[in-house]
Amino acid sequence: METRGRRRNKREESGSEFSLAVEKLVKERLGLLEDAVLLGNKLYKKPTAEEAELYLHDKAIPQIHARIALEKGDVELGESFHFGFELQNVGNAPVLLGRVEEVVPNGFELVAYPDTCDLMSTYLDMHGIRLNPHAIENLHMTLRATKKGTFLIAPRILFFCENGREMSCKPEPTTINVYETILPGRVNTGFQDLDNLLFGGIPRNYTVVLTSASCDERELLIKRFLEAGVRDNNVTLYITIDATGVRNLAEEFQSNFFIFLCNSKVDESFEKLPNVFKLGGVENLTEININLESLLRRLGESKGRPRRACLEILSDVLLQHHAVQTRKWLSGLIPDLRSRGFTTLAVMNPHMHASEETHAILDLFEGEINIYEKETQRDLTKYLRIKKMYNQRYLETELPLRKTRLMVTTPKLPCCSRTPNL
Repeated sequence: METRGRRRNKREESGSEFSLAVEKLVKERLGLLEDAVLLGNKLYKKPTAEEAELYLHDKAIPQIHARIALEKGDVELGESFHFGFELQNVGNAPVLLGRVEEVVPNGFELVAYPDTCDLMSTYLDMHGIRLNPHAIENLHMTLRATKKGTFLIAPRILFFCENGREMSCKPEPTTINVYETILPGRVNTGFQDLDNLLFGGIPRNYTVVLTSASCDERELLIKRFLEAGVRDNNVTLYITIDATGVRNLAEEFQSNFFIFLCNSKVDESFEKLPNVFKLGGVENLTEININLESLLRRLGESKGRPRRACLEILSDVLLQHHAVQTRKWLSGLIPDLRSRGFTTLAVMNPHMHASEETHAILDLFEGEINIYEKETQRDLTKYLRIKKMYNQRYLETELPLRKTRLMVTTPKLPCCSRTPNL
């Protein structure tokens, strides 16, 4: 019995020593027991508040690094340029991309953006594009400068965790300088967006053809060209078949706006205006030349003031007389107008003629401005591009045409050098 008791006491002492050893080990590895947590059959040390915050920041909370990719830092007024965002998910959880706020700074117009996004009133909607951990999403866009000055591009990107929590990030802002260049000897078109592409307007005494299918934008551009002339007190000629759209100009500016109506059916009250000349039609080109020469002789020299002419009967003449006779007529008319100080804008619908006839006529003009339609996934949009301007500087930017901008009168451009408005 005594031996059994000693053995029991020995076992108890041994168990106590083992417990003390375990407790010592736990304290060494995990600290106090109240600082430990039991998960399943394993004991873990509780993290400190700083360690928990660092873990959540690095492992659980999604993070996006955004970077602005800018094609250039200096652009001309009216010029289009490419820029975009590189969005990288540097966290370990996927995110859903929401929207980009302040994507278009004041003084710019968004010309193109990804088909996966939609431009809303104040932001670019990305429709919840999923960005997995460590993945990169590039958003490529095109901006056009509409104001001169120095501008800050500082967008804000909003994204969502899978649980719906909204978060945001901001890339490092960048600046862009927009300069305005107005070259001497330019005749403004009346449409400032186009004047910006031409560095102030059409070169003086130039002959330019506007190629376009029939559309509202074409008619508005012609009207702006005529309005700019008469309001600047230029002698302005308009040779057309239908002048109903500029009747108010004919009545208001009878001393410097002259219309040649190649149409036998004209409103009698319109026909009686002293600055409206009624002709039989485009069949008799000699009649047009005689009446035009008579008016130009009566007007005399321009005395240094620019003059402008709009020839809107080009397609009608080409249909009636074909390429050989039309080219012969223009070969005499264009140099005559140039020698008398006229900057001429002719209008032609290339879709009405065979390709060889079209090119035979276009070859006579020093410049060509083209209006065309381009289909996107969203809609059909009309654009304007300068296709040629012989021996002259111009921007090759593709200009989206907005009827609202064409219908708003813009201020007259001053003649100045290339300067930023800082």
